[in-house]
Amino acid sequence: MNRAYELIKLNPYEDSRGKLSKLAAKSKLEKEETIEEVYIIYTNKGAVRGNHYHKKTVEYFSVLSGTAAISIKDMQTGVTENIAVSADDNIVLKIPAYTAHAFKNEEEQQLIIAAVSMKEYSINDTDTYKEELLL
Repeated sequence: MNRAYELIKLNPYEDSRGKLSKLAAKSKLEKEETIEEVYIIYTNKGAVRGNHYHKKTVEYFSVLSGTAAISIKDMQTGVTENIAVSADDNIVLKIPAYTAHAFKNEEEQQLIIAAVSMKEYSINDTDTYKEELLL
């Protein structure tokens, strides 16, 4: 099945100090991609993030703590998928342009997600288009 998104398996480096996972590396980016923004998302129980898509922006997400209920919709085909990703999965979720996405925390524990964006957010050019996937 062709997906509108990509799940990239991480192989953390592990030693006596703990683990190190690279969420993004220049060698893994597409030729035209550059990282413009990195941020952390904290989401309380029952809250939803996203419910939008971008026409120009590619984003990468990795769950650092908790489990995210994720809905993803290919805006060109209309195909929607629902997946769950936890911190233990060691996965980076790549969301290309024209792919709606939403994250929900259905657990008591706060959901923490690291995000890497190929376009810096600007109030004058948000490149954000509402598409309600999760309530």
